[in-house]
Amino acid sequence: MECAMWLDARVPFRDGPAPDVRGLAFRAFCLTGAKVGAEVRSVEESIAGHLPFAQLRRFRRAGDPRRVLVVAPLAGGFPILMRDLVAGLLRHSSEVAVTDWPDPRHVPARSGFTFEDNCLETARMMRACGPGVHVVGVCQGVVPALCAALLLAEQGETPASLTLLGGPVDPTCNPTHLDQVLTRGTLADFEALMERVPPPFDGAERLVFPRRRQMQAFALYLWRQGLAGEELPFMMMADQGEDPVLFPLARLCWDMMDIPAEFFLSHLEAVFRRCALAAGTLEIAGRRVRPEALTQCALLTGEAERDDISAPGQTRAAHDLCRALSRDLTRHVLVPNAGHFSLFYGKTMRDRVLPAIAQTFERGEAHS
Repeated sequence: MECAMWLDARVPFRDGPAPDVRGLAFRAFCLTGAKVGAEVRSVEESIAGHLPFAQLRRFRRAGDPRRVLVVAPLAGGFPILMRDLVAGLLRHSSEVAVTDWPDPRHVPARSGFTFEDNCLETARMMRACGPGVHVVGVCQGVVPALCAALLLAEQGETPASLTLLGGPVDPTCNPTHLDQVLTRGTLADFEALMERVPPPFDGAERLVFPRRRQMQAFALYLWRQGLAGEELPFMMMADQGEDPVLFPLARLCWDMMDIPAEFFLSHLEAVFRRCALAAGTLEIAGRRVRPEALTQCALLTGEAERDDISAPGQTRAAHDLCRALSRDLTRHVLVPNAGHFSLFYGKTMRDRVLPAIAQTFERGEAHS
């Protein structure tokens, strides 16, 4: 109860969208239907509530009462990059919500946002989804999803299941080129890359890692993928998403936003430089994050064999941390001949990842 009151006070959750944040800060998913077996059921998209920084975007259809929260990454792309995954999850759940992170360029500068805030707001949205929620963390969203689940587990509010897809639980396991770039040099080198948002944007004077640098980094990544014959360029050309005409993967990838400087730097320091979660030294708002607190949650980790962002081993490390879970509650899936984006987009996701997630939902419900 103490943690519940503390979290409610620290991260107040208000119904509906934030009144002082313009729509430009977010992207509507425009999901109007979900395939359930042989039929298509109508989907209602709404904003369930907002926090000091983010908002909770919710999708509902008729059917079973299962609820899912997707913890989207805050890594340059808008959460709409998770659209294909959300559409897939709606086949197995009547309600799917997404942690909707805004473009800070359009958010008043008084709303600061650090890695700690990322974890706290994730925990608050997890609680807002209600008891028995199933949580799916993706890419950068894996660590805050796990941390939020651990913080709530301390108070008996464990989610029914926790799925972690392609994220840096322990980036020292099989480091990638990205990990090497992020740990090379000093924090001051990265601080020099930050820029102030100019007027007349609502976030004027806020320090950010700017969108243009995100796009430069992504262009280099796409070039490296093409040279190596990896999957992303081919996924963009032969798009197998749910709606490749109106929402092609290329459009979703190139639609980028700024990242709050304080988040970028604190996340870099805690996750990649100190590896604090894996080292057992991570604290959120003065509370140590304890993996042993997770005892009754079904845990699935998913990795892609050819993932060059979070390589195999980095996400599976969650099983070594959450040792209090019995073996019948845990599972790991390695998707062969697949890269990072296949974990949450396209045919491989629907054929290989979604069935494992659905089985994890059932396993978690059976033990709740």
